[in-house]
Amino acid sequence: MSSKKVTKLVSLEDKCWDAFENKDYEKAVCLLPLVKKPKDLARGILEVYNASLIHLSSQNGWLHVTKDLITKYHCNPHERDSKRQTCFHYAAASNHVHLMRYLIDECHCNPMAVDRDGWTPLHLAAYSGKSAAVEYLLSTGKCDPLAKSNGGDTPFKLAKGR
Repeated sequence: MSSKKVTKLVSLEDKCWDAFENKDYEKAVCLLPLVKKPKDLARGILEVYNASLIHLSSQNGWLHVTKDLITKYHCNPHERDSKRQTCFHYAAASNHVHLMRYLIDECHCNPMAVDRDGWTPLHLAAYSGKSAAVEYLLSTGKCDPLAKSNGGDTPFKLAKGR
């Protein structure tokens, strides 16, 4: 019997997506300019949410890459994944205050945007125990710590339950 070596061809888009998903900054920065339409690149993450590169970049805290995705590649910072979360939700849940500040100040993202469960970025940050994000969101004066989700939970209640 002869054994053939099977080579799996991986597209440039797949490599770029993998770099973002695996938080490989150097590889992501190298591959991003080579992808034809980065704004159209979206995949399922965690087998559930159909997210895009801007969601992953925000989750990773990559301010420079997020800025490039918005300004050079025309990604929409208000774009929602299949759970109706924006890149601002991802940044808040991951405690990336520098990115949250950019998204509010420069991109006019709504810190009270709700996902399909009625959770705001403040709900996510409080639930995840991300104190810097919670503190920043409250300092903006644009967030309501008593806003109720679809299930009746407030960010205050979620933080208290940790």
